[in-house]
Amino acid sequence: MRNKIIYIYTENLNFFYRLNRELRRLNIKFKILSGSAKVPDIPSLLLTTSNEVNGFSGKYKKLKILAYSKDKNFENYILKILAAYRIDYKENYTELLFSIDPGSKKIGLVIFLDDYYLNSHTFYDENKIIDYIKDYTDCFQRDNPDLIQLIFKFGSGVLTLTSKLIHRILHLFQGRNRVKIYLINESKSSKIKIQNIKKRFRTKHELSALILALRSGIEVDKEEFLYSFKHGKNLNLNNRMENEILLKEVNVSSLDVKVIIEKIINNEISLSQSAKMIIELNKD
Repeated sequence: MRNKIIYIYTENLNFFYRLNRELRRLNIKFKILSGSAKVPDIPSLLLTTSNEVNGFSGKYKKLKILAYSKDKNFENYILKILAAYRIDYKENYTELLFSIDPGSKKIGLVIFLDDYYLNSHTFYDENKIIDYIKDYTDCFQRDNPDLIQLIFKFGSGVLTLTSKLIHRILHLFQGRNRVKIYLINESKSSKIKIQNIKKRFRTKHELSALILALRSGIEVDKEEFLYSFKHGKNLNLNNRMENEILLKEVNVSSLDVKVIIEKIINNEISLSQSAKMIIELNKD
């Protein structure tokens, strides 16, 4: 049901204006339904308000409905639409992966939901990225009876900032189960030079964050990290290098990776499938 037809039905002009603006910003195509129009019996998504949903409920087997009400967070509503459009419509999702490229001036963030590319951002402020991570988590955890798996992959290029961000993540999700943090040595990622990638990314930091997501990394021991952070010690990668999937062998070219990245951002393949593709390329 990926990249399905999206319909809007509403007589609420304020809702329509806000929704229209956000969908256009996200390049999500949609069709407007009139009151007398019928929905084709094909997989599709209807966006409407809770006051107007009754005219459609139960009428169409293949129609999924996302209804907005004033007591809901509108930004979260948009994220749910984005997830349904790019990935699939689900009542509940199971996993969020945040891949983060901390730079000296900019921070790139790429989000995967249930193993598929969802969105990307660039930040100039470490406080802002923490706010966004909290918003994404709150959005997809709300009303979900099961705890979502949270996975964080951090590049180690600017180790001081990376340590601060990991510390803040651990503080934000203190006491929460199903949180994993991985540290990626960026030295091999820096060898990948990709030009003219599709204009989905605002900065090179977002692209770097996606490349980091392809890497397995070292899982951070939370207790060990907190002890080291408290005593002012830096994270040490020298004796704990990961068993690389990407670029361990020289025959994985930048062109190969570009093709894989294009498939990822077009939601043609999942992150897990991309890792398998890289393994197969290493065998050639």
